[in-house]
Amino acid sequence: MPSTPTPSRVRLRATAAAAALTAFALLASGCASATLASTGDGEPKRGGELIYLDAEIPFGAQLQESGAWQDRGLLQNLTDRLVYRNPDTNEFEPWLAESWTVSDDGRTYTFVIRDDVTYSDDTPLDVENVKANLEFQIFGQPDKAIAPNATFPHEAEITTDETANTVTVTLPQPYAPFLGALTAWGAGLISNSTLDLSREDQLQYTKIVGTGPFVVESEVYGKELVLARRDGYAWAPPSNPNQGEAYLDKVTVIPVTEDSVRLGTLRSGQADLLRYVQPSEEQALADDGYEIIAKSGVGLVNQWIFQQTAPFLDEELVRKALLVGTDRQQILDDVYTENWHAATSVLSPGTFGYEDVSDSFAFDADAANAYLDEAGFTERDSDGYRTRDGERLSIQTYVDVYEISAKPLFQAIQHQWKQLGVELVIGEIDYSSYWSTAFSDPSTGTLRVGWPHPDPVGLSEYYDSANWNPLKVTDPKLDELLRAQIAATDDATRQAELAELQQYIVDKAYVLPLFDDSQVYVARDRVHGFFLTDGALPTFQSTWVD
Repeated sequence: MPSTPTPSRVRLRATAAAAALTAFALLASGCASATLASTGDGEPKRGGELIYLDAEIPFGAQLQESGAWQDRGLLQNLTDRLVYRNPDTNEFEPWLAESWTVSDDGRTYTFVIRDDVTYSDDTPLDVENVKANLEFQIFGQPDKAIAPNATFPHEAEITTDETANTVTVTLPQPYAPFLGALTAWGAGLISNSTLDLSREDQLQYTKIVGTGPFVVESEVYGKELVLARRDGYAWAPPSNPNQGEAYLDKVTVIPVTEDSVRLGTLRSGQADLLRYVQPSEEQALADDGYEIIAKSGVGLVNQWIFQQTAPFLDEELVRKALLVGTDRQQILDDVYTENWHAATSVLSPGTFGYEDVSDSFAFDADAANAYLDEAGFTERDSDGYRTRDGERLSIQTYVDVYEISAKPLFQAIQHQWKQLGVELVIGEIDYSSYWSTAFSDPSTGTLRVGWPHPDPVGLSEYYDSANWNPLKVTDPKLDELLRAQIAATDDATRQAELAELQQYIVDKAYVLPLFDDSQVYVARDRVHGFFLTDGALPTFQSTWVD
């Protein structure tokens, strides 16, 4: 299905020469992924090494478990997919499938597979291997404790025709997200030898065998991961500016989790690119000649869920008050830069079916106060917080561990809610215990979710009562809308279903949409040809350095 156009990448560049600072040692504790940022003029040059500093440690290469951003970035460069979504037009394009057809009833997909593609172990990509990959994604490997890919359909019959070089997927019912699912980082195709590995070995980056433009040359866990150019690569998507082998000899990925060290290393000239910089640093870097590139990927926006097992949040009036009582534009002005944008729905612009419903949750302090009065919170305690029957209107949250600017964001919302008379209690826990603590506590009121996703089916993965359901709500109408858009058999019907779904989620104040998810990179001026995917992931195949 086609999508609406994506916002263009945002660049900041100043004319001043980059200042050289005191050298920082290239030290890091962790292991990272790949992300880059910069474009430039001139003829691409072959050779050279790019040193990239990521902010996070990868969990592993196992495809179904590759949700962390740093893993997504690595897999984007090590594996290819059947279908490609052009990041400028958001239209589907052929990739390892040179063409495909979809039956009118939305149940049968037939893919014509390229016959000139090989894996990095020199084994061919053939129809039987594609079938094995699709079965791997749809059914997982239960004997190895590998779950199915949640974005794929749950059932399918897959057949091949070696003469026609086709793979046919027949579904028991329509599944509109299927083509979008095939574009995702976790849908990369892997060799038979990789499919045969244990789960523990599939997690190892040095053991993954893909068809992508890079291979893993070496990894020192917690120190660096080196990607080397794949010789003979010649099957990039048709819109890709480089149709041959990667220009770079190597990409060395180094995890540097400390913001100041990461930035200092870049400024000292010991690295070429980094991911994640505090918004307050962006303009100074641009003034010094560095390039700032930010992109919001297709999928879900950053949003705070209201968990209805928590005190007060099962009350729609309270949720509505918090929804319209949060001034996103003021937070953008105080904390962020022009590279960040206020959410206008629960889906980001460029995502298929995106609908601007921002009028329904525009900031309105008077309306927010009226909702709270109607809910019975008409008294104030000595600290200025609203009470009802002597009980303070207090909501618990935990600072998001995945977002570099989370702490000032949470504090800004805490300040705004206090103006309404609502106490936001902010807890802080480390990365390792975030999920097990924050999301398992029924008294936690609100938490941040929402990341780029290859299809709006991400809303169903999150909010359907049969799936994750962090809202802790049973709403038959919500489930009906979530499931209807999946079963649509034409674009117009699905667009309409998604528009109604987005409006309903906002009308019920189930979540607080905040910002489109922006990924921000900083590059030295020697980096050229880099661009980000539709999901704002890095691609190094067209990147070159002076």
